[in-house]
Amino acid sequence: MLSPYTVLDLTGGHGDLASMLLGDMGATVIKVEPPGGAAARNEPPFIEDAPESEGSLPFFAFNRNKQGITLDLELEAGRNVLRCLVEKADFLFESGQPASLDSLGLGFDELKEINPRLVHVAISAYGWDGPHADYLANDLTIAAMGGPMSLQGVPDRAPVRLSVPQVWLHAGAEAATAAMTAHALMVRTGEAQFVDVSAQACMIATMLQGISANAIQGRDYNRGGSLLQLGQATFPVVFDCTDGYVVLIPSGPTLAVMVPWFVEDGLVPESWIDGEEWPSYHMRLLQGQEINYSLEEVLGAITNYVAKYTKNELLERGLRDGVTLAPVNDVGDLAKFQHLEERGYWLPAPLPNSEATRMPGLVARMSKTPMSVRRWAPARGEHNQQVLQSMLGLDDAEITQATGGSLGRRSE
Repeated sequence: MLSPYTVLDLTGGHGDLASMLLGDMGATVIKVEPPGGAAARNEPPFIEDAPESEGSLPFFAFNRNKQGITLDLELEAGRNVLRCLVEKADFLFESGQPASLDSLGLGFDELKEINPRLVHVAISAYGWDGPHADYLANDLTIAAMGGPMSLQGVPDRAPVRLSVPQVWLHAGAEAATAAMTAHALMVRTGEAQFVDVSAQACMIATMLQGISANAIQGRDYNRGGSLLQLGQATFPVVFDCTDGYVVLIPSGPTLAVMVPWFVEDGLVPESWIDGEEWPSYHMRLLQGQEINYSLEEVLGAITNYVAKYTKNELLERGLRDGVTLAPVNDVGDLAKFQHLEERGYWLPAPLPNSEATRMPGLVARMSKTPMSVRRWAPARGEHNQQVLQSMLGLDDAEITQATGGSLGRRSE
């Protein structure tokens, strides 16, 4: 799909996913690291018994379909090589603090003179300019300033962090989308494009309907923990089952299907089936209209029913009968999730310690332009000679000078 295109990835870990997605779609991606390796190579958790510079599991996971080279951009020789690569590239991703390449004389204004069709994507915490551009940031602070943490936790306690670090993954996915959008504009105008991706802004979208709550109801949503706020009503949506929890919203259409389940299990009288206009139950409840069964009675029936079954049993019946409910899965649940198994989502991967594992697969399965994994994450400088000699025609001495001393070998 993207096989004609070349991508330069100068991200230090805060954007690896962006270029990986383009690589999965067929683009040639060249990961450009400093001589000591990208900062992401130091991110835990680590693969046991792997070479030191290849032990980071996050680096391994988000740098597939990339060739790896090192360049010493503190040296003029390294910067000159980067300029030559930019001349042949279609996309460039970076994720340092604002103006990181600018400080080396390699900012967008210079690069677009080298390649007037370049799409330059800059991923940062708070955007390339503005009042917070130079603030220090991490996953926790960006998630807080982006908004989703305002909805995490219960009202009488402080907000809680999101489960696992994910800010830069959201930013990476948005950056890949933005890059393709900018490329379409470049094709139409013939002009190079600079894309400013703020991780904070990317996190706003994860709030879903929380973004528009104030405009619709005049106030923001309050943290509710496992409670759902709908208008003036608040009710639980997380219920205990035999092996964990499921999320289930007791709306009218859901109850119209579930009430016969309750009757079938002897939890409520058969008269419940025709004793209420179930499809409109929640609307009449929220509007203060007359209802025949109280919310407490309905929630009690749901609680008693769900408590009898496993997450998977509830999910399977919900899928079969048209009830929207969601199991609260942990990593172990996802690893054996039937849908992912049947779709062939997991891919076998050879780890740097010579062991094999299953890794998350491709984001889409397309018949005419299939995505694929052509290579796993590169070792530091693994493709120095291959890329710089075949693509730029550099000799061994020039490669050594530009890369900080490596011709390109599999590391330790």
